[in-house]
Amino acid sequence: MLTHLHIRHFAIIDSSELELDAGMTALTGETGAGKSILLDALSLILGARASADTIQQGADRADITATFNLDKLPAVSQWLARHELDADNECLIRRTLSSNGKSRATINDVPVSVQTLKALGEQLVTIHGQHAHQTLGKSSQQRDLLDRYAGGAQYQRVARAYDAWHAAHEAVEHQQRFAHERLQRIDLLSFQLQEFDELDIGSATVADIESEHRWLANSDRILALGEQTLSAIDDTAYPALNKATPPLGELVQIDEQLREALDLVESATIQIAESAHLIRSTLGKLDHDDARLAWLDQKLAALHSLARKHQCDMDSLPEVEQALREEYETLTDPGKAGDELVRERDALRTVYDEEAAKLTRHRRRHAGKLAKTISATMQDLSMAGGIFDIQIDTDDTQPHRLGNDTVHFLVSPNPGVDPGPLSRIASGGELSRISLCMTLAALDSHAVPTLVFDEVDSGVGGAVAIKVGQMLRQVGSQSQVLCVTHLPQVASQAHHHLLVAKDVAKGKTRTRLEALHGKAVRDEIARMLGGEKMTTKSRQHAQEMLDSASSSP
Repeated sequence: MLTHLHIRHFAIIDSSELELDAGMTALTGETGAGKSILLDALSLILGARASADTIQQGADRADITATFNLDKLPAVSQWLARHELDADNECLIRRTLSSNGKSRATINDVPVSVQTLKALGEQLVTIHGQHAHQTLGKSSQQRDLLDRYAGGAQYQRVARAYDAWHAAHEAVEHQQRFAHERLQRIDLLSFQLQEFDELDIGSATVADIESEHRWLANSDRILALGEQTLSAIDDTAYPALNKATPPLGELVQIDEQLREALDLVESATIQIAESAHLIRSTLGKLDHDDARLAWLDQKLAALHSLARKHQCDMDSLPEVEQALREEYETLTDPGKAGDELVRERDALRTVYDEEAAKLTRHRRRHAGKLAKTISATMQDLSMAGGIFDIQIDTDDTQPHRLGNDTVHFLVSPNPGVDPGPLSRIASGGELSRISLCMTLAALDSHAVPTLVFDEVDSGVGGAVAIKVGQMLRQVGSQSQVLCVTHLPQVASQAHHHLLVAKDVAKGKTRTRLEALHGKAVRDEIARMLGGEKMTTKSRQHAQEMLDSASSSP
């Protein structure tokens, strides 16, 4: 429930502060006093689009703050907690507009986006504008009102089923749409893999080929260096070590400290011999094979070429080949993946059809109840014998997120006239009254705690206006109702009264908001009855209307 509203430097409102209560509150004032400005300010709190033009002339910014009590709104409290915006049982919303065109919004002093503000606002306040009946001719609006009345979560289940089916359908469409590109990719992969197949290096690695190539390419040099090394060993090193060993052995007999030197020489002699044996064995295997060397040259050139094409080093080519083969296998066997997508899409379509059929039955069941409720209310609003009917046409050939139904509101405001489309049958005044009937009929299932009616009583008067006021007062016994009205019959039914007045001081126009009580309420009702010049008779009439309203529930 909205408990407090503070407006500063907005339009022609300098600074106004309102304390609001439960029940029905009437907002009245002369034409042009600024009643619409008050609703514009409240709309901004609820996430409406901001404009720097609404800032009071001479001010740098406008500031609007609203406080809501959440004692009876557990769902809103949970929503705030999920978004880490909770603060006890109150919700403080602030919207600031700057002259540079920027706006800032906070919920419980935490900065939020306008989208978040709007999501919260939809749970707190609903504004029924004076021209709401003009949009009720649209089938989409009629369907929304029926769903709001019917309640439940079936339409949400249909939306989820549609989203799942649509995603699968898009996947199938995407696969089919890009079949040509897939074939082109297959051709490219086939060519690239053919190059790898033609490489034909078996189980050999790049390192193996490079090593063997180096060996064969340098065979003459290896042979020359090997023989030179063996010559040095055989002619110099080995004989020298052998020649040094006997005298060093005698020295050890004299001085044991030279034992380690002898061991090293003997060890060196053995290692030199082993080294010579290893060199001879290796040189013995060396065979200058020109054909093998040419083969290795060709393979290395092919490897370098592939590495350049795939923009990688040669050592990474096996991983590249593996990735290409996996992609090729996937693309050349799309039947399995495609069939799975189609099966999944068809299965999800079946789920959607089942949920949509449930929604159709749900709508039809509640459509009859809603039509009876609205027809009954029409009898009280000078449309005796009027009939309201709801027609639901279903087309299940193509899924829709909101179901397969098209909803049509049909009305016969007078006896003997067959019900026809709402926008063609009813007059302007009748449309306004029927709109009010529909709005009130759906209120019992409306979860939003604060309802704002902006001159929805337009086009009615007399006894009908009294009945409208009584209806709004009855709604106020269940929800908080703010009603902008120009009819004394409606205003007199309110539990509370706010006056919107316009003052001119020092050449500047300002709008002020004032809570009225007692005689002030009576005088405002009298003004609405007889204009500026109030008489004793108009005051008496006003008091009678107030007394009659207070005696009702």
